[in-house]
Amino acid sequence: MPVSGEVVDTSGGCGASFVVEIVSEQFEGKRLLERHRMVNAALEEELKEIHALSIKKTVTPEQWKQQQEANQSNAAA
Repeated sequence: MPVSGEVVDTSGGCGASFVVEIVSEQFEGKRLLERHRMVNAALEEELKEIHALSIKKTVTPEQWKQQQEANQSNAAA
């Protein structure tokens, strides 16, 4: 599913809480709730073993590119 992703363990190392950012072409044309449902469905088995999952970003490759360009513009200003 993902083109790119980042998973951060926010539980202090015990593996009970994670924050994720996912870039996927499959999010194209989907609303935020639909994107989150896709992530939850893909991680269904893993979610049985953890306490919390925070989905920070679910974006398309084009949205990710635009965000990176905006961040670079802000950093240069």
